[in-house]
Amino acid sequence: MSEFEKLKTVTRYELLKQFRRRRFYGALAITVIAVILTIGLYKGLDLPRQMGAPDTPELFAIFVTSMSTIAILGAVFFAGDAIASEFERKTGYILFPNPVRRITLVAGKYIACFIATAAILALAYLISTGALLGFYRRLPGGILGSFAIALMLACCVLSIAFTFSSLLKGSMGATIATLLTFMLIFPIISTSLSYAGYAPWFMPDYAGDAVANTYGVPLQQAFGGMPGQRLRFKWNPEPTLSFLVLLTYAVILFQLSIWVTKRREMI
Repeated sequence: MSEFEKLKTVTRYELLKQFRRRRFYGALAITVIAVILTIGLYKGLDLPRQMGAPDTPELFAIFVTSMSTIAILGAVFFAGDAIASEFERKTGYILFPNPVRRITLVAGKYIACFIATAAILALAYLISTGALLGFYRRLPGGILGSFAIALMLACCVLSIAFTFSSLLKGSMGATIATLLTFMLIFPIISTSLSYAGYAPWFMPDYAGDAVANTYGVPLQQAFGGMPGQRLRFKWNPEPTLSFLVLLTYAVILFQLSIWVTKRREMI
């Protein structure tokens, strides 16, 4: 059997494992509720009027397709225990002696986690697309770009989660470390750079904000009036550059997770 065939087999079984978990369907339910609540609040509170802006499909799309949090949480839920669990539960004694390279095992797990996360994101964007067509009868041109950046953000967070999962002994520790890194440490660095007058274009959390910056509406206009958001959106993350930044983090950290896993012993 070729290594590619082995990769397909690993991916298929890992994906089946993801789809059998309650967390996958819980994530689906949470996503549906979150998107519907966002749509309801946008219309119920009449946010455009409060902001003094016209109610356009672009402004609506910024609010309902800003899926960075869903991408982050989805990736963490599915990937936090991807590698660490094999060492924590000692299942690696059964898995690793098989005639499959560890790089193939890690790649198969990564692809399965990405597909599960992409399914969650796709559902969120499908609901948002339906709402846009229902309310405005047209779709803004930037929605596909927003979806692409959300997927790349998911890849970036998956790589971070895989890195921690390959380094740490426990699944819970890897999950918490990933969340703290992306939702606490990175924002602190980005905010500090913003206070100092520098655009943190190279920070993944800042690049992730580009999911809402593909519609031609400045983020300062959409979010600048909200408490605590003026500094965060002092600059607009450029979508193409942000995509490349996230891609760079995803590739480098994924390679790091493979390197660590190949050298880690079952002790």
